[in-house]
Amino acid sequence: MRKTWTAVIAVALALCLFGCGPVIKQEDDNAGVSGGKTTIEFFGWGDTDELNNYQTLVNKFMDENPDIIVSYSGESAKTYMYTLKQRAMSLPDMFLMPDYDFLEWVKNGKLKDITNYVSQEELSKLWPQAVDEYYFNRSNKTLGKTDGAKLYGLPKDLGPFTLVYNKTLLDQIINEKGLNQSEIYALLSPEKPMTWQQFKTLLKKIDTDPNDDLYGISHYELEAAVYSNNADFFDEGAKNQTITSDRFAEAVQFIADLNLVDHVMPSAANQISTNGYQRFKSQGCVFSFMGPWDCANFWKTANFEYDILPVPYNGENPEAQSTAWVGSMAYCIKDNCGKAKTEACMKLMNYLCYNESAQREFYKLGQQVPNIKEMANNEYLNDTQGILANKNPKSRSVWLETISGTNDKIHGKVRTRYYTLKSDWYTLLTEHFTTEKMWEGKVTAKAACASFAPTFQTALNEMAAELG
Repeated sequence: MRKTWTAVIAVALALCLFGCGPVIKQEDDNAGVSGGKTTIEFFGWGDTDELNNYQTLVNKFMDENPDIIVSYSGESAKTYMYTLKQRAMSLPDMFLMPDYDFLEWVKNGKLKDITNYVSQEELSKLWPQAVDEYYFNRSNKTLGKTDGAKLYGLPKDLGPFTLVYNKTLLDQIINEKGLNQSEIYALLSPEKPMTWQQFKTLLKKIDTDPNDDLYGISHYELEAAVYSNNADFFDEGAKNQTITSDRFAEAVQFIADLNLVDHVMPSAANQISTNGYQRFKSQGCVFSFMGPWDCANFWKTANFEYDILPVPYNGENPEAQSTAWVGSMAYCIKDNCGKAKTEACMKLMNYLCYNESAQREFYKLGQQVPNIKEMANNEYLNDTQGILANKNPKSRSVWLETISGTNDKIHGKVRTRYYTLKSDWYTLLTEHFTTEKMWEGKVTAKAACASFAPTFQTALNEMAAELG
């Protein structure tokens, strides 16, 4: 594993992402201006539906800003960052940056400081945690809004990844098996999360045949289990690994046992052959995980009723709480962008981030929870515009409470890779669980975590040293 980590670093360096190529000259202030119009390139990410949604909004922006021409293109999440790294020496003017890659890119000077281009009045309308993620303090190399920190991006969204269930399929199973519907639906509360034990008991009731192709749940999110047992991957500052803690191992073992002991989840091999998203969409499971960005595709293709729930937590741990991971991306501008293009990019960025009509169009298209707090908590939640009538999920409050924490039983937490200079270690950890055959029950979660801990600690030490 030590060699694997070194190889990953070598590949990253080979891509010439960080300072090992020629010095990039600052663009001319009037670059991209011709005939009174400024042309900018915007590179986005997403599946076909998301890319189409963005093209719709970009077209509306150009209609309202005839002096700006936006050349928009995008790629799927699988290839997006690879392509962006390949273009590191000639970046698009404006692009999306995942939260878990932000630290690496901002530390290496690839992102423009936009602090003086934004209004605090406008920023105050947004979810504060969304904005705060994209501040960086160069003097002490820390993330978050602190004295001396500068802003290097505006939030595209906040995306809580919560539990989802197929209500149509569940009702069918309840009727076929003669289960107590009231008892089951009492557990499916958008306000009160289930414990792990309650959830396992429910899954075993609805998935009683280990030999059929219908599962209780498609897979289980690692961070949802870890966070909902009051555990984490490392300590504050990402200096020391904590995967050897009992609570971390307990969370991983909970996931493994859903297949090995309870037989309500596909094996690791079956999860690879059919991912959770595909299995849920094809009605091969009752429960899975869903984010707001999935709505666009679900509205078009799902022929069943579904709803969302808070993620379960370990009820035997008095300090555990339901905690889902919340993803985010930032709209960023390349550091050497000239004045004219920067101003054009900021107009587009502001429009996409907090223009009311744009945010309304985004949630109408099934793209996201509105960035504007007031819009999200009133118009979006209560559908005061009649935009979401008869559209799932009904319990949109779960996403809002995961973001805001207004319900003391439901919480959200940024993805763990946001705090580290590189994100490859997460893939190495999950690959280690597979190679150690932990998911097959050959070793315990505690043993698998212990054997990876030295490699992980070395990676944390190297990242801390590189960060400075």
